[in-house]
Amino acid sequence: MKIIVAKVLDQTHLELSQPIAAKPGKLIQLSIPDEDEDERLWREAAKKHFLEAYDAGDDIYNEL
Repeated sequence: MKIIVAKVLDQTHLELSQPIAAKPGKLIQLSIPDEDEDERLWREAAKKHFLEAYDAGDDIYNEL
């Protein structure tokens, strides 16, 4: 698999940053992440590991 960048020209046209080895008429697959997918993944990881980041010695902050 090769990953390249493409500029969206309109809702049905892309401008590739480099040529691809596909002949006219061939079908290719695109993977387009949801707009917030990357941010959502980071938030989920942060929630999951938030408490693990603190040592028992850091409990002085519990009184704040």
